[in-house]
Amino acid sequence: MKISCIRMIPICLLLALPGAAASAELSVDSTSIVRFGQSDSVAYGTSNYRPATQYLGLDADKLGDGNLSLHLYGWGRADLADKSFNDEQVDGNFTYGYLQYRFKAANADIRAGRFFVHEGIVNEQIDGASIRSDLPFGFAVSAFGGANVHTKHLYGQDTDGKGDANVGGRLSYRYKGILELGFSGQYESEAPTLHDPANPLLTTPKHNHRLVGGDVWFSPYRMVELMGHTSYNTESKKVAEQSYLLNIKPVQHLVLTGEYNDHREQSYFYTGLKFSETALNPDTRSHSIGGKASYAINKNVEIAGNYKRYTRENGNADRYGGELKFSFLNNSVRSGVSYYYLRAGKQFAPASYNFSSYQAVHGYVMHDSKTYFASLDGIGYIFKEKVYNEQAAWEGTFSLGYHITPNLAASGDVS
Repeated sequence: MKISCIRMIPICLLLALPGAAASAELSVDSTSIVRFGQSDSVAYGTSNYRPATQYLGLDADKLGDGNLSLHLYGWGRADLADKSFNDEQVDGNFTYGYLQYRFKAANADIRAGRFFVHEGIVNEQIDGASIRSDLPFGFAVSAFGGANVHTKHLYGQDTDGKGDANVGGRLSYRYKGILELGFSGQYESEAPTLHDPANPLLTTPKHNHRLVGGDVWFSPYRMVELMGHTSYNTESKKVAEQSYLLNIKPVQHLVLTGEYNDHREQSYFYTGLKFSETALNPDTRSHSIGGKASYAINKNVEIAGNYKRYTRENGNADRYGGELKFSFLNNSVRSGVSYYYLRAGKQFAPASYNFSSYQAVHGYVMHDSKTYFASLDGIGYIFKEKVYNEQAAWEGTFSLGYHITPNLAASGDVS
């Protein structure tokens, strides 16, 4: 049923704009995937999976006076055998669908419908409207408002934990392509009451989700680029998240990257979830810092190495390794190999294992021509301590496809 609705949405919206659609430039993207699989376990027995998934997108430009456009995307899945995911035999999602009007002045535009908001510290999916415009002297302003797009219910709950209304915006300043500073805020209405799975009679109080913060992009020279953001939760009165990335190119073909990430669970996630009472300690902090160096030896070979340090309340870990990438025959053949080692302390992972350390090896090769395309991919995990009585896990995937026309291809894979 959901699949039929998703396919009808583009038709209904175009019928609502008959005059505009007649002169539109249409672009349709469709991908169909049918998978065959079998799973055997002591607890659940044998299951046969035949999920058929359809992805469908549509873009209609130059509607109306030429400045209006329509954008739609969604997917649907039907299980032709046993259920492959959750308890639904048929599932689907209307990912986005909105009208956008671009004004001829001030780089301004307005959107209405279902869309994603990426403004400074804000990353949300809403049903509503947004507007953006440049202002004099390098300033710009944007604002959005609407209803949250609700997703699957949380485990043991009859809600996804989100409130109903969500509004916010961003004010930014840009200087000569060198610096951009932004200040943004978000207010979400009261999140619904949650129940403690361990004590159904205990419920959490409703809370608002309020975030304010700033973001920066700074590139004083072509060889240096800094970007990042910090958000603050005004309800918990704590920093919610910090994330910064620095890229330096000291010589040609060499890129040095450093990153810093930090977030606190209660402030970073929805405040209404009240992790102190339902899931996690509200003061739980996840912190990581790392660096990467990549160098293009020539146009066919690139080498990279990186290191990352994870710090959590329940343990620490280090991840390091490197990779080699190759390209041949005018980039029609691409391949690569990599090796990484995660050295984790006790209780780093939320599982009943003393150690979470493992080695990961990966190799792949891909070839694309005017008539066919193929790929071979292999990955292996070697555990320091056995997981489900296994010392290692391996997977290989082979894919083969054929270009029927320049815009139509068919492919299949076995893993």
